[in-house]
Amino acid sequence: MNRKMFHLLVAAALTAALSLAQGPKGPGANPDAPRTGSGPALGTIVAVSGAITAIQSTAGVQYPTIVVDGKQIRIAPVWFMLENDFELAVGDKVDVKAAACTCADGSLYALEIVKGSAVLQLRDAQGLPLWITRGHGQSGGNPSAPRTGTGCVDSATIKTITGTVESVTMGVGIQQPALVVKTSEGVVAVKIGPERVLFDNDIELKPGDAVTVRYGLATCSEENVALSLTVGGVTVILREDDGRAAWNH
Repeated sequence: MNRKMFHLLVAAALTAALSLAQGPKGPGANPDAPRTGSGPALGTIVAVSGAITAIQSTAGVQYPTIVVDGKQIRIAPVWFMLENDFELAVGDKVDVKAAACTCADGSLYALEIVKGSAVLQLRDAQGLPLWITRGHGQSGGNPSAPRTGTGCVDSATIKTITGTVESVTMGVGIQQPALVVKTSEGVVAVKIGPERVLFDNDIELKPGDAVTVRYGLATCSEENVALSLTVGGVTVILREDDGRAAWNH
């Protein structure tokens, strides 16, 4: 079995698992289907601020949740967060606009999350999820949803390096993988992008691989983020020069 076929099979399996765990996504989701779940009670909107003390994103068929100021807040499918280049980790300081859940566990539904200068809207004015596709042929969630991730790269910091992969760290919490590149001038750590962007381009990364990375500093998160990545003669564009995610186009 060649590498591309292997990745296609893996991607299919992951897609099936995510569909079960996180609900419908893409053109198969019917935005007009009746909403029979508990949903948010929009008459009870509250503001919650503080550092994230816990993140739960893997337990059964449940919403990913964060805990802020002792309150459990349901957020959105992990893929939606990362598609919008919006990451969360324990210790991050956030401001959350949320509505009470009509369910019995006393949790909240996040309507909007602010982290630093980045803002991500999760639900519309009626409380409906923005990750529900509205339109034809869209696979990245609601095309009218704001794309507000880390579009804050300082153009003066953009540079290109060539070296070898020293390590690849998978995301912890709700975060993208990080790549550490060893060059003749030292090591550089950069955030890449959702794993599926690499797999879609048949790119895999492992220690010792030769890579060329074009990156810049995202001032809103104080992290280096990859704009493009070249491995084995294949180049994938990850972000625009201002830091906006190119995979949403």
